[in-house]
Amino acid sequence: MRVQVIAADPVVRAEVDDMVRACPELTVVADRPDVVLIVADEVTDPVLFLVRSLARGGRRVLLVAATVRESDVVDVVGAGAGGLLRRQEVRPERLRPAVRATADGDFTVPADLLGGLLTRAGDRPAPRPPARQLTDREKTVLLMLADGHETEEIARSLAYSVRTVTGIVHSITHRWQVRNRAHAVAYALREGLI
Repeated sequence: MRVQVIAADPVVRAEVDDMVRACPELTVVADRPDVVLIVADEVTDPVLFLVRSLARGGRRVLLVAATVRESDVVDVVGAGAGGLLRRQEVRPERLRPAVRATADGDFTVPADLLGGLLTRAGDRPAPRPPARQLTDREKTVLLMLADGHETEEIARSLAYSVRTVTGIVHSITHRWQVRNRAHAVAYALREGLI
């Protein structure tokens, strides 16, 4: 898998390049990557602009930031990133599955941040417009996606085929006109649907 690393600090970039190279199935490249790995100090407007630009250009983006707040998760997903990690968590054994998930269209986020978002979303009453309601099956799949489960895991857990789970996700993303499954989860959280 081809990974392009973007970092403002050349020392940080060299460190992350070395971590990527430590994973035998990952290769550092300068162009035509499968995943763009952006390393930043924090999630700022310029970083979100870069993520948005790359995502609109069809790139899969994984953002690594030194400082990550709970509110950053929705912003990052809304910008089109396929994942968000804390810099101190980035080690080859954590980086490899995060890059793979991003390339596959899944979403990676620190579990403690996602748990807080789900709790906060569950605490607030939100009106549900009829056009945006979810079936029980769609809600279950979105909640499992939000918990970080991959398509195959969801299918196994719910006794569905992988094709059924993919179809449910496709139906939601098409109906809501969102970019990917991570964007669908963020949208559902923001709208109070899950």
